[in-house]
Amino acid sequence: MSDLSFTNWFPWLPSAVDERFNNGWTFGNIYVTQANSRSPEAEREIVGRYSYGRQLGRLTDAVVALAAKAGASHDENVEPLVEMAKQINAIKETAKKRHAAELLAELKAIKRADPKAWAALLKSVGE
Repeated sequence: MSDLSFTNWFPWLPSAVDERFNNGWTFGNIYVTQANSRSPEAEREIVGRYSYGRQLGRLTDAVVALAAKAGASHDENVEPLVEMAKQINAIKETAKKRHAAELLAELKAIKRADPKAWAALLKSVGE
């Protein structure tokens, strides 16, 4: 039986390759690697629990609250952040209303299409 390995056909190839193609990870257009994080694994775990959006949101809320307490909400450096926070809250409210409307439509569809499933659903939520 002949040896059909690539090294027999191409002797200049190494017999084993240990090439790491992705030494970090990405989140959207953010690349986390050894070059910009001491612990990409910890970053991945943190972002898994607290997204960058959630982290930034909490910081924004804190700065807006501190600015309001200090009477600096209308400061030219703080006002854009206050306005952005208001717009973000409006987007969240719109998304919440849209989600509620979609959920209601799904529930109505279940009620029309499958009365037994509807009855079981009502029973499971205690109605």
